[in-house]
Formats: sequence, structure tokens, C-alpha cells
Amino acid sequence: MHPLNFVFGELARGCRQCLLGTKSILFITGLCPLNCFYCPVSRERFGRDVMFINDRPVIRFPDDIIDELDRAGSNGLAISGGDPIVVVDRVVYLVKLLKESYGPSFHIHMYTHALNLNRDAVGKLASSGIDEVRIHAISPTQLSGKLELIRILRDASIGVGLEVPALPRFENEILKVAETLIGNGLITFVNINELDVSPANIDNLTRMGYVPGPNGSVVGSLDVGLRLTSEIRRRWPWVNVNVCTSRSKDIAQLGARLFRMSLRMSKGDEVVLDDGTVEQWVGAGPVVKLRIGGREYVVEK
Repeated sequence: MHPLNFVFGELARGCRQCLLGTKSILFITGLCPLNCFYCPVSRERFGRDVMFINDRPVIRFPDDIIDELDRAGSNGLAISGGDPIVVVDRVVYLVKLLKESYGPSFHIHMYTHALNLNRDAVGKLASSGIDEVRIHAISPTQLSGKLELIRILRDASIGVGLEVPALPRFENEILKVAETLIGNGLITFVNINELDVSPANIDNLTRMGYVPGPNGSVVGSLDVGLRLTSEIRRRWPWVNVNVCTSRSKDIAQLGARLFRMSLRMSKGDEVVLDDGTVEQWVGAGPVVKLRIGGREYVVEK
């Protein structure tokens, strides 16, 4: 069984928090003017201005977000969509509010497609206090006219990285994107995600000849990610690269967050299982078992 992540160099701080379950995920809007063939966002969300925090609907903005962050005990927030830059004023308002509420160390990152960057939105982001912006582009033509906008983000001391799916047959194009961004000194890390199959993209993927695998990802996608990583590190060994597998999202990111949340919310007569679920505690025996450095520690009721 392969690792959950393949890390070369250092993980971006946002990724470290996700893997530890200390970062909540905000789907801030389903709006996006693009229609990428591999987009996994469900048809119930895509194209609609809806919000979910850790898959919980946001009815009262921003109160429901604050409530969920407190419930989860999160130390940061990842903002996704759709494309968050479409609702940049909402993003900026929330970033400033959360920094005021939780302090400057509360880490916030967001994703955006290079094609959706514009000067007005980038200017607002640059002064918002956001920590990381992950740029999405799978072809160097998508960066046309966008490099100066990305430079504005970098010059505002925002961590900027490239985040793309590991698309079979797009390896050379993605490598050219990395070459352009690294060569212009615009990014410090690259995240490559194993390509997920979902009800929203499965028809497009199969029409293009991709084969869904048993683990919920496209067959060969992980190999593409590893080949890209090897070439990026060979050419630019100072650039941090992370290959994030589909299992990582399901097991580490979601599982760790649920486990952490359940520990915080469970009652005195409940125990938290290792999958994050909670059940009634009956009888004697351990409530929590920890295995650290080869030794096992037991917490009794």
C-alpha cells in the first residue's frame, strides 16, 4: 500500500494543518465561469452561490462558519469552490474577520484558477491578510497576461503555489506551467493531486479515455504525479513538491478532522473510535489508546 502523501522538501503550512485535521474546509461558492472537464464538484453545488463549512450548509454568514470553527477546534481555514475569487469581497471580509477573531496565526489559504485572476480582485486579496493562494493552471496559455497579477500576490508576502490535478496526457503542459511560474520566481511550492472521479466528472473522464480505478481515482494519475514531481525536483531542487493521494483526503484529512472534532464534542459516557465515530461507553476498559514511539499509553475512564 502506497503512502498517503509523497512529500519532497517541506509541506506548505496549509497542507500540514489539513493532514493533522486542524483546518476546516469552506466551500465558499459554487460559482465559476469555467467548465473544466475534470472538475469533481457536484451538480448540486457547481454554478450555484451556496456555502458549506465541513460539508455543513452555511445558512447564517458568517455565524455558522464561526460556530463550526469553534466546534472543530480549527487552527485554520481552506477556502475552495467553484472559484472563491468570483466572490472576492466575501473572501476578504471573512479573512479579516477570522484574523481579528482568532489572531494572526490563524492560517487561511484559498484556491483560484489563473484564468479568473483580475487586477481588482488580486488587489483586494493582496491587502486582505490571507496567508496562501494556490494557483490552478494546466497549460501555459492559461497564464497569459496573469504573471504580473500573481507577482502582486507574491510581493504582498502571500505564499503562492501551484496546485493541479495529476492529469494523464497533460504532463508536458503542466511542467511548462511550473517552469513559467518557477522561472519567474512566483511560487515556492507545487501540490499535485491524484485525479478524483466523481459523479460530476465521470462521463467527461471516460469520454476522454480515462479509466476510473477501484480507489476512486483515475488509473495512472498517481504515476503521472510522481513523474512530474521527479522532473520538477530534478530541475528545481529548491521547490517543495507534494503529491496528495485520494486516500489522503479521505483517510488523513477528513478522518483526522472528524476524530479531533469527536474528541472535543464527546460526553463523559462516550468513547471515540479511531475512525472518528462515537459510541456509548459500557463497562470497564480503556477509553483512549495512544501509541507513541513504540510504546502504548492507555487513558482509562
